Amino acid sequence: MNRQDADNADTVPSFPWRSSRLGGRFQEAARCSRRSRHPWPRVAGVALALALAVSPGVAFAQADALLDQGKQLMKKGKLAEACPKIEESYRLSPRSATLLALATCHEKQGKLATAWAEYIDLGAAARKEGNKRLEADAKARGAKLELRLPRLTLNVPRAAAVEGLEVTLDGAPVDSAAWGQARPIDPGEHKVSASAPGRRRWELSVTIKRGDRKAVAVPALAKDGSSAPVPAPAADAPAKEAASPVAAAPDKGGTAPGKGAAGAGKGAAGAGKGAAAAGPGKGAAGARKGAAGAEEGAAGAEEGAASATPDAAEEPEPTRAAAPKHSGTFVLEAGLAGGALIGLIDAGSFGDLSTYSYSYNVREGELIAPCDDEVCHASFDPAIGPFAGGTAFAGIALSEELHLGIRALGGYRFGGGYLLAGGPSASMRFGRLWLGLSGLAAAVGQNAKVTGVKGEIPSDLVGLNYGRTEVNVNAREGSLPETALVQTLAFGGSVEVSLVLADWPSSSWTSGALLLSAWPTFMKGLDGFVIAAPVSLGYRFY
Repeated sequence: MNRQDADNADTVPSFPWRSSRLGGRFQEAARCSRRSRHPWPRVAGVALALALAVSPGVAFAQADALLDQGKQLMKKGKLAEACPKIEESYRLSPRSATLLALATCHEKQGKLATAWAEYIDLGAAARKEGNKRLEADAKARGAKLELRLPRLTLNVPRAAAVEGLEVTLDGAPVDSAAWGQARPIDPGEHKVSASAPGRRRWELSVTIKRGDRKAVAVPALAKDGSSAPVPAPAADAPAKEAASPVAAAPDKGGTAPGKGAAGAGKGAAGAGKGAAAAGPGKGAAGARKGAAGAEEGAAGAEEGAASATPDAAEEPEPTRAAAPKHSGTFVLEAGLAGGALIGLIDAGSFGDLSTYSYSYNVREGELIAPCDDEVCHASFDPAIGPFAGGTAFAGIALSEELHLGIRALGGYRFGGGYLLAGGPSASMRFGRLWLGLSGLAAAVGQNAKVTGVKGEIPSDLVGLNYGRTEVNVNAREGSLPETALVQTLAFGGSVEVSLVLADWPSSSWTSGALLLSAWPTFMKGLDGFVIAAPVSLGYRFY
C-alpha cells in the first residue's frame, strides 16, 4: 500500500470498487454528507427567500394590470366597474399616480366627499415625495371640489343625549365630538340611526344633493317596554300545575280541577273553573272549561305585565325628525362693508347761484341774465375715495338655494360724501357660492373740486351764439369755492358674489352662514355716473 492509499484508508472504508468512477462519486457524496447531514432547512430558506423576492413583483404587476383595466373602463364611462379595480390596484401597490386616478374616478362617479378626501391624501403624499407640481394640482382639485361638497349636520339635543346613546351614519358610529358639526358627505341617500340601552331604535333616511346643507335632529328616544324585565307572578306555578290534569280529564272522566290559581294580571281567572264531573262527557266539558280558564289566566298575566310598565304605554312613539327645511322661512342678513366709491358726477349745484350772472347774444345785441338753480349749474371733477358702511338683506327663502327680498347698501365716503342705495334683490346658492343681482335706486353725494359755473342759452337763441347751448358764468376771481358737495339721484344695479366661510345649519334661530361678499355696483346719475366696489363680511340667518 502506498502513502496515498494509506491516507485514503484513514478517511474512507476500503471497497473493492473504490478505484472505479462510481466509487469516486460515492466517495464525493460521502464527504458532502459528512459536511451537511441535514440539508432541508437550507432548502426551505432558499425557497422562502425566492418567494419574498417574487411576491412584490407579482403584486406590482397585478396592480398595474388592474390600473390599466380601470382607466380603460373609466374612458368608456363604466365608472361602477372602473373605480373598484383602481381601488384594488391602490391596495396592492399604493402609489400617487394610482391615488390620482382613484380620486378622479370617484369624482366622476359623483362621490364628491370621497374624492375630496382622496385629493387631500394625494397632496400629503406628494409633499412627502417632494413632487410640488402634483401637490399643487391635488390642492387645486380639492379646493374646486370643496365648493360643491354637500354637508350634513347631526344635531343631538340635550334631552335626546341619554346615557349610552349611539348615533350612526350609514352604519358607521358618529363620535359625540362630531355632533352638531357640518361634515362633508357624498350626494345620495343616507341612513341616520340612533339607539340606546332600554330605548327604541330610531332611523331616518335623508337624501342630499350637491352643495346641499342639511341637518338632522335626533329625537328623544322612547323607552322600550319589551326590554324591561317582567317579574314572574307568584301564582304562575300553581296555574301550570292545575293545567296539567285538565288535559287528562277526558280520558279519566274524573273530577276536573276546581278554581284555578289566581292569574298574574287579574288575580281572579284560574286555570279552570270546572266543577266535579262524573263520566267522560262531563269530564271533557270540564277539561275544555278548565283550558279556557288557563287561557284567561295567561291573558291576565300579559295585562299585568303591561300595567307594570306604565312609562312605555304613556310615552308616545318617536316621530321621524326630518332635516330642517328653510324654504318659506324669513331670511335676514347684516354685515359690515368697505371699499371704494367713484363719483363721475360732472354737473350739479353747490348752493345759492343767484349771486352770479352770465351773458349771451340776442337779436337786439347782448343780454346779461341772472343765475338761478334752473338755468345755471356748477361743473365738477371726478371724485374717488374710500367709504365704509354696511349692507343688509331681508326677504324670504323660496327654496334652500333661492332667496328673494330687498337689499340695502350704504356708507360714508371719507373726504365728504355718502351712498344710500336699496332695491329688490335675488340670491341663489351654488355650493359654497351665493350669486345674486340687485336693482338699486340711490342718493349719492361727493365732495369734489369745482371747475366752474355755466349758464344755459335758450334753444331759440343757440344760432345767434354760434351753436353753443351754454356759456361760462361771469364770476369774480376767488368767488367760486375750491370744493363743494354735489348730490344726485342714481339708478342701476349691483352684482353679489358671496363665499360661504362657515355654515351652521340647524333648527334654531342661529341657523345660517358667515359670508364674505363683493358688491360691484354701477349706477347712472341724473348728471354722470356712480361706481362702487364694496366688500362686506356678514352673517345670513336662514
